[in-house]
Amino acid sequence: MLFTKMAEEIAMQSFSKKQVAAAASEKIQSLLEGLDFIEAVEIREELRQNTGPDFSAEVLGSGIRQVLLVETRIKGEPRLAREAANSLLAAMRYWSHACPVFAAPWISEAAAAVCREKQVGYLDLAGNCRIAFGTVFIHTEGYPNPYKAKRTLKSLGRPKSAAVLRILLNQPRRKWRGRDLARESGVSLALVSQIKQILRDKEFLDPQAKAIILAQPEKLLEEWIGGAPPTDQVALYKTDMDFIEIENRLTEESQKNDRQCAFTGLSGAVHLASGISYYRQVQAYVSGTEELSIQGLEPAENAEKANVALIYTEDPAVFHGRRQVVPSSRLQYCRPSEKTVKAIESQLQTRIQIVSAVQIYYDLRVRFPECAKEAGKIGKQVLEPSW
Repeated sequence: MLFTKMAEEIAMQSFSKKQVAAAASEKIQSLLEGLDFIEAVEIREELRQNTGPDFSAEVLGSGIRQVLLVETRIKGEPRLAREAANSLLAAMRYWSHACPVFAAPWISEAAAAVCREKQVGYLDLAGNCRIAFGTVFIHTEGYPNPYKAKRTLKSLGRPKSAAVLRILLNQPRRKWRGRDLARESGVSLALVSQIKQILRDKEFLDPQAKAIILAQPEKLLEEWIGGAPPTDQVALYKTDMDFIEIENRLTEESQKNDRQCAFTGLSGAVHLASGISYYRQVQAYVSGTEELSIQGLEPAENAEKANVALIYTEDPAVFHGRRQVVPSSRLQYCRPSEKTVKAIESQLQTRIQIVSAVQIYYDLRVRFPECAKEAGKIGKQVLEPSW
């Protein structure tokens, strides 16, 4: 079957716009001719000197005579869906009674939303579609993407790519030049250009700006969170020390070993937003993979008994945007009834650091999902005002 052959070629990523159009035309035929009241679907290529839709489909049946105008793209990202929809709507000047349809190998939900907004039908080769005309209404959704492109958002979850995301999300209003972003993130200019194109296709960047500037930081953050889970080693410990002492010991021991230490999760959130109780666990990043040896800190038998979680990492990007904690902020969990003023002042002399608000939010959502409530407070009180 021609469609099967086309789909196999697309799955292997050796496809062109012409191949997508051929597969889409057969998909439309099989979809509509499967309806009892449709007698025939005639496909015609529109020849308008490289302008206008890629092909039309005339649908004939009992009391039905409808033309579908179909515009295809080799990817179904929001920017390309909007581009195709605008092209179809412009073509409607010549086919005023036609039904515009966007087709691609796979159409994302965001791209489908663009089509609905523009009142344009859509169809992909995976099986998702929404086509409505006269008494015909066909709507199917939920089919996953079987045609994975090499450049997908999952690739942005890799350490070097995620480094770029963190910088953009940490400074969402800044206008970046590619070279500056590459230098700041420590990745190649070629990789920055690749990421820029992915974000542009997904409409996460301001389309009017020549510089790189986020247009929808909240949606980019959510897609990053929904990507591949992190693989850094997480070690769990138990101790009788209070949180102030644990933080000090971790910071001092890291400094002795020339390693970075910055607190995240609840340990960071408590310093950024109100209404957060720091009662479950000390959570921190430590650079390097070798575990720290700290007196009074023992491996936990299970997660329930662990009150310290250390994330050992070789990814320097997790420390981007870290900040030093104001000593007075630590008073909220230092157990003053059990210590003298002199002892408290002595303990607060150790200056600790926390990772960025974006990293804290990510970790509360991904690494410590039981802290979703606290993540919501960071989102509302810290991140949303910065967007």
